Amino acid sequence: MKREDFNNLLGKSRNEIKGEIGDGFNYYMNPVWTYEVERTWFGRRTILMVTFNDEIVSEIDLLKTFRKF
Repeated sequence: MKREDFNNLLGKSRNEIKGEIGDGFNYYMNPVWTYEVERTWFGRRTILMVTFNDEIVSEIDLLKTFRKF
């Protein structure tokens, strides 16, 4: 997975993100939502971090880690 795979989320509202990806375990008013988008067979996770600014997605980041989020 690459960051470019999620560029279509930029500029969308919280409700649009919730409809497209789901709400997961994110608190609705939190400025950063996280989603686990991939897990390898040896436990490395790819986490999608969606940052909101004034209810609109302003930043997307992918984090690859072995930690539990």
